[in-house]
Amino acid sequence: MRIEIGIWFFVIHLVLAIIYSALILIGRSNLRREFIFVILLIPYLGVLTGLAVELLVLSGEEGTRPIDMEPAQLEDDILWKSLKKVDEEGNLIPLEEALLINDYKTRRELILDTLYDDPMKYLDILLVARHNDDVETSHYATTVISNAQRNFQLNIQKLSYEVGQHPNNLELIDKYIDTLNGYIESGLLEEYLLKNQRITLSNVLDQKLAIVPQDKETLILKLRNHLALNEKFEAAEVVEQLKKYWPKDEQTWIEAIRVCVESHDREKLKEIVDEIEDREINWSFAGKQQVDQWVVS
Repeated sequence: MRIEIGIWFFVIHLVLAIIYSALILIGRSNLRREFIFVILLIPYLGVLTGLAVELLVLSGEEGTRPIDMEPAQLEDDILWKSLKKVDEEGNLIPLEEALLINDYKTRRELILDTLYDDPMKYLDILLVARHNDDVETSHYATTVISNAQRNFQLNIQKLSYEVGQHPNNLELIDKYIDTLNGYIESGLLEEYLLKNQRITLSNVLDQKLAIVPQDKETLILKLRNHLALNEKFEAAEVVEQLKKYWPKDEQTWIEAIRVCVESHDREKLKEIVDEIEDREINWSFAGKQQVDQWVVS
């Protein structure tokens, strides 16, 4: 008799546990999948504990832990993402905060949304989400990042071929430069690959400057790329070109100071400051603020 009672006791527990586990797997429960083991292995008490957690969630009094937002802040601006369609009413949720709170469903939904959106808009967030402690969130983010890398690489290969076929087509060259620079600035590249892409960018910039040597924006990009490659002498040569073509332009002197500062060249910096004081330069308020720490009015 006792054996029969024990068997019925176990069978009822197993039925309840299987039903509850199924609800968790299909997303009808607020519990994580890891909780299934507790429900199956602890007769009755596992199910009761799960129900208690469900009641806490429904009452809005589930346990939370304080989160320090400061070290996790990526930029001054917060990227906002709606969890609902445009035609539905609902609040906008900061994507950064959604990745930090204990709401794995929200995290997953946000990351999945980016699969069908423009991933580059949320790349900084995805790079953080890739290391999230929730396995599915991390997987979704890694998938989007891999797709973004693949798209960059395919576009670069295509543009490299097209520019090779039409070496004097400025429209194609500009598109190639923009794509390379976007890939470089995306944060997707590790150190070795990043250096290779910068070398490629340097060659394409030279190709454009051979056609239009007085393109200021291209020269400035070339200068900054030289600095990133630790090519200080080449960057200084670009400064001389800027001074030759645009001696009164504030950007010329801001870039000249940039090269001196990143090269830790105090003597050259003093020469540049003396030049600035002796020249009539068309300063904007913002430009003047940038060099005020070196130049005394």
